[in-house]
Amino acid sequence: MSDEKLRPEDAPPGLYDDQGNPRFFADPGMDRFVAVVMNLAQEVWVQEERLLALEEAKSGDAIDRDAKAKEFIDRVFAPIREA
Repeated sequence: MSDEKLRPEDAPPGLYDDQGNPRFFADPGMDRFVAVVMNLAQEVWVQEERLLALEEAKSGDAIDRDAKAKEFIDRVFAPIREA
């Protein structure tokens, strides 16, 4: 499979590197760092979901997972929104 298939036809020039990976920052290391942070956030959310399920099972009360997810996302992205 060629790299061209990984890129949308209307992608802005320079958005993808030679390997077909999207680039959002001038420093490729920053793109990798953001990917690491997002992977960690995903893992933390999985643990949060597990805890919510346990709390729900223990209390018998329904938990608003959508509201909890929004709170989590707001906390994770707060530094970006403040900038």
